[in-house]
Amino acid sequence: MVDPDTRRRAEVAPEPPPVVLRYFDARGRAQHVRNYFACREIAYADERVALSPGFEAWQAIRGDRAVAGPFHKLPVLHWGDQIVAETSVIYAFLHRSTGDEALLSEGENLRHAMLFSSLYMDVMMPIGILIWADLMFRGLDVAAYAKAALARIRGHFGTLDRTLEEWQWGRNAEKRPVMLVDCTLWEEIDSVRHVFGEHLRLHEFATLSRIYHEAPGRAVFERLIATHPASVTGRGLASEGETLAKIRELIAA
Repeated sequence: MVDPDTRRRAEVAPEPPPVVLRYFDARGRAQHVRNYFACREIAYADERVALSPGFEAWQAIRGDRAVAGPFHKLPVLHWGDQIVAETSVIYAFLHRSTGDEALLSEGENLRHAMLFSSLYMDVMMPIGILIWADLMFRGLDVAAYAKAALARIRGHFGTLDRTLEEWQWGRNAEKRPVMLVDCTLWEEIDSVRHVFGEHLRLHEFATLSRIYHEAPGRAVFERLIATHPASVTGRGLASEGETLAKIRELIAA
């Protein structure tokens, strides 16, 4: 429960400065931030780098540190005069700078950070690697790799399901604004459903299924995806669509 003094401090937090989020025209490591900004009505410029087989648009700006950040990769967040790079660092920065950290107890903030790390490392990154696997690893048995990836994701979903039920995540989320990790959780569940289709069987994970279907920001998330369809990774809609169809076919075989 948020005490009144903490809530008042958060409510008087200053308005954010001019904000720019730069990422590829894909969902990947930025869609959860787009979802968050939309839910919280934070004005920002959504700069999407066009995708093409040769990544020409990216190559044209990659060397500019003012655009591509200190490590020459995306996403990059411009928060006023500050340039913030790296997905996990952007998460921590936004959680603090938007006043959300002040709304939570120390234990709650720790849970938010742990959940984000788990979603990033154990869901977001493996899904991205799976989609690129046929190009990344010469001679790979894609069928075996895809089936193993699905098994790992299902195993991790089981762990998430138990943990979020123990944390009473859905019930606690009703007492506060939609926060960045809520957006990340919904986005990663949706991405996994998109990748594996009927093979995931989300209904088997009662807590995750309830959180996904009853998420306060769900209408906003779905509207963003419908308004601006994008691939999960930088393979682009057409190429990635063919890849996902093949992955589902191989899993079913």
